[in-house]
Amino acid sequence: MKPIRYGVIGAGVIANYMARAFTEGRDSVAVSVTDVNTEAARKLAPELGGAKIASDYREILADPAIDAVYIATPPFLHRPMTLDALRAGKHVCCEKPFMLTGAEVREIIAAHQAAPHLKVNCASSRSHCAGTAKRARQMIADGELGTLYHICYEQVNPPYKPGSVLPPWRDDPAKNGGGISFDWGPYDLDWLSFVLGDLFRPRVVFGTLGNYFPLTPERVPPCLNVDGRHSVEIICDSGLTIHWSRRAAEHGPVRHNIELRGTKAGLDAYMMAMPERPGMLLHAYHGTEELKTTVLPDKGPIWEDTMVNPIRELSRAIIEDRAPSNTPEQNLRIHGILDALIVSARTRQAVRLTD
Repeated sequence: MKPIRYGVIGAGVIANYMARAFTEGRDSVAVSVTDVNTEAARKLAPELGGAKIASDYREILADPAIDAVYIATPPFLHRPMTLDALRAGKHVCCEKPFMLTGAEVREIIAAHQAAPHLKVNCASSRSHCAGTAKRARQMIADGELGTLYHICYEQVNPPYKPGSVLPPWRDDPAKNGGGISFDWGPYDLDWLSFVLGDLFRPRVVFGTLGNYFPLTPERVPPCLNVDGRHSVEIICDSGLTIHWSRRAAEHGPVRHNIELRGTKAGLDAYMMAMPERPGMLLHAYHGTEELKTTVLPDKGPIWEDTMVNPIRELSRAIIEDRAPSNTPEQNLRIHGILDALIVSARTRQAVRLTD
């Protein structure tokens, strides 16, 4: 089978991380690359295996030698570029956040319905390849945890290093959607969507947002106009409740844990690459014995593999003619939560989601 031929749209930091996906000798090669910063495209081209430089993304879309595109531009460009790509007959892997709003996702779904043979995924699905995520998904599907009733998903990110600089769009909600909620939030919600399967049917959302703030006069985050913390309660159709909290740049240690609790057992999992952890922890009572904790052997996320997984997965989905592990419909649920979080934080009221 010939590899899937990609056009890379955007040559920033994340595209450089993804370059290995096109040179590792699997199912994907980069034919062309473009960026408004031509010098950035020129620097990335050799890392992509010698991709040619295109004048703009429309040149890539018009190229019959290209099967799919990887969109790695600022988020406010995701909608028009994804729509143009689908109309041009190209498969799409779009960076996270997939879109800025649920309304934009609905536009993508409508365009995709007009060309259902095309495959579309979002790079928020990076963690799907981890053995821990696959094992957790299978355990829930097989009922090993019993009826799942509560999840606590917590992450505290480290602060930015003093003197850090970000591109201006990262500090503009109109172009970025938000701060940590749109930067890291899609990863969190995509992991939950993948692991929970049909249980991930959010219905009510109540949450708060707070902007980044200076930790000291010398430690001022480069993005004070966007959120640096959120705390969210999500109620799903089944009654499953999810407490989702992510914070950054605070006076406290970095930490990450995902607690899943069911009527038969509990599972402590993790989405991030954490080589210091021996594995997921399975907790359960048996008879009159005390609580038993078992370390599961499944491999956790590996940074190098998780980074390139969305391209690997899209290419395999194209070759095997199946849906990728992340779809526009799943992204609609993710963005439904993000939309509701913004409204809830503003109104201090719970928001009910509609289908």
